[in-house]
Amino acid sequence: MTRPANLPRPPVAVAVATPTRPSAELLACPVAPAGFPRGETATMPAATRFAAIRLASAYAAVASQLRRLIDWNDPTACAGVPLSLAKD
Repeated sequence: MTRPANLPRPPVAVAVATPTRPSAELLACPVAPAGFPRGETATMPAATRFAAIRLASAYAAVASQLRRLIDWNDPTACAGVPLSLAKD
């Protein structure tokens, strides 16, 4: 059976060799930055406070995602590195 000339050819699968492990710089454990000082008081406009919360939440989400990726590749790589610097 022949194919009609106006039909596109089916896609061809191509295998590409990829490294089995990310580079060392991508497997470096994220270190949490120090937060705002405790015991200090300041008046901050609500919009600024909400922006700081959004930035901190985004940083925490990205750091958590990176930590999970590192743990997937090497569960012992971040052993002993705290997830945050919180001392509650």
